[in-house]
Amino acid sequence: MSDSIHREDAAWLAGLLDGEGCFDNPRGNPRIRVKMSDLDVVLRAASIMDATTFAEIDYRPNRKPLLVAQTTGDNAIRVMRALLPWLGSRRSAKVTEIVTAHAAKKSGRIRLLRPAA
Repeated sequence: MSDSIHREDAAWLAGLLDGEGCFDNPRGNPRIRVKMSDLDVVLRAASIMDATTFAEIDYRPNRKPLLVAQTTGDNAIRVMRALLPWLGSRRSAKVTEIVTAHAAKKSGRIRLLRPAA
């Protein structure tokens, strides 16, 4: 895994993820996902993010198979930081929230509590 993402790749990936991606933090684990039927696009995103890929098959009639690229944890934070300058305001706010929470968790300043079952 490279520590840096080329500027052109970061700008391209930010544009893709700003429109089609998901930045979230389930159970305190930062995650970036993109899911679409354009396999070449998802494979390029996965390569840039150093992400894993998997297929989702919908067996209903006339549905295309979807490919998902996903990265989590410290790698997701690395990618989020690289993309931040190119994201729109809503995604920038979400990414900043995730990066800040992850830094606080890593430093021991906060603990994420799971809701009681």
